[in-house]
Amino acid sequence: MAVYLFTTIMIGVFVTFLPLNEIECNIVFNLQNFAQKTIGIQVFQALTYLGDFYLWVVVASIYMLYAYFKSRKHLASAIELAIFLTITTALTYSIKMVFARQRPNCPGIGVYDMDFISSSSYPSGHVSRATGAFIILSKGSRTKESLAVIATFIVSLSRIILGTHYLTDVVGGIFLSIAAQTLANLTLTFLARQKKRGFQDNADRQDFPDKS
Repeated sequence: MAVYLFTTIMIGVFVTFLPLNEIECNIVFNLQNFAQKTIGIQVFQALTYLGDFYLWVVVASIYMLYAYFKSRKHLASAIELAIFLTITTALTYSIKMVFARQRPNCPGIGVYDMDFISSSSYPSGHVSRATGAFIILSKGSRTKESLAVIATFIVSLSRIILGTHYLTDVVGGIFLSIAAQTLANLTLTFLARQKKRGFQDNADRQDFPDKS
């Protein structure tokens, strides 16, 4: 976890002090131009919602209710998703405030999606949410894991094509998301152990009642 978080911070340092914007503007321009000439920008405007904050709040809420009332075997996964979204949101916007990188302002490109939560570019919130969320939901299935990788790539590509993020914003978002997902998993494991210990303590008290 620490390695991924450290990598995210170091990328932020690099994009702050190195003259990368012009190079990355060329990447944004070329990808956007390619999309316009092929399947169209509108497709990516739709696909980018796979990383939308409000979408994942709704998904996590429905998943939690479903797991609690209908399928308890998914409850751990639902709790991990909720913990992950809390952690990744806090980390993403904290890092955005620290580096305060401006959104792409490149000649010849359009901006087709506005983030009303934050005007800072690094790291990508859409990507940081989608990556870890897809990892959690795809556990235990090779097919789902493959689909998760594809979905993460699509969200990442959409953020660049729509002119809202540089490539390094997307890469930083992926590393941050993996760090947040790992922390969420560790938190879930810790809570499970505490709950098990609590049950064991209660059982011990029942087996050996206080006779004083």
